[in-house]
Amino acid sequence: MSGSGQRRPDGTPVAGVDVGGGGCRVRVAWPGGSAEGAGEGVRVRGAGIDVDEVAAAVAAVLGRLRAQGAPAPGAVGLGMTGLLTLADRPGGLHAALRERLGVARTVVAPDAVTALVGALGGLVPGAVVAAGTGAIALGTDGRGAWRRVDGWGHLLGDDGAGSWVGQAGLRAAFRAHDGRPRGSARLLELARARYGAPEDLPRALYPAPDRAARLAAFAPDVALAAREGDPVAAAVWRGAGERLAEALLAAVPPGVPDPALSRTGGLFAAGGLLLEPLAAALAAAGAPPLRAPRGGPLDGAVLLARDGAEAGPAA
Repeated sequence: MSGSGQRRPDGTPVAGVDVGGGGCRVRVAWPGGSAEGAGEGVRVRGAGIDVDEVAAAVAAVLGRLRAQGAPAPGAVGLGMTGLLTLADRPGGLHAALRERLGVARTVVAPDAVTALVGALGGLVPGAVVAAGTGAIALGTDGRGAWRRVDGWGHLLGDDGAGSWVGQAGLRAAFRAHDGRPRGSARLLELARARYGAPEDLPRALYPAPDRAARLAAFAPDVALAAREGDPVAAAVWRGAGERLAEALLAAVPPGVPDPALSRTGGLFAAGGLLLEPLAAALAAAGAPPLRAPRGGPLDGAVLLARDGAEAGPAA
């Protein structure tokens, strides 16, 4: 995470920005009010993510909010997917935002940081696991030490994520198709309904650039089967909860005696299927109980803009 510019005076309107592949969300907050809008997300090209395009997308949303009566922000906090790994000029995002938005201060961070700040309500000692299509855990001691766990993508990691759940469910479906043990006839039925003939799925899936998202699309079917009483599907969700607990605990920096632990991300819409095994794994490890998130990544971005946080992970 990095900051640029002078610290803003108290009471200045601020803008929080959450940028991902699915879109760009902007919230302007000022004493007594707020306004929110959405626009285009990031696009990964041959050279990576163009930070000028990101700044232009933010400016377009902010311009619409200004036209609706929102005040001009004096500081912007932005969390972005792929900031450290895919952005063509991560450090140049400050200049691009200042030029496009005319703001005095910018705070830029990976989306995992804004997810942590939003879920915990600030930069407090603890860790957050974020699970959607992928999965990543991030922890801090609140004094400048940070730890990142997983987030390696569906081929090398993302254990317990939506893509992991979907792939595990499809593996069980294909075992049933072949007549092998530990298969699930119900998951095979649901896989046929979603993807068509099993014989055609490898050819459609393996070359797809959105392979992880296609795998994750099967996670709701795995949840349906589990709620219907399918033991194989239920075991998949137990495995997901246990793996996310491992990542969450590993993300807590050494020397944090009573870390705040929370979660965020769309996969937790599965409810008890995921939360119960996650909580059980934390309890078995003697860890503090999981807290409900106080907010999401956009809330975290607003907090970063408001607080002008300086410390953060170097990579």
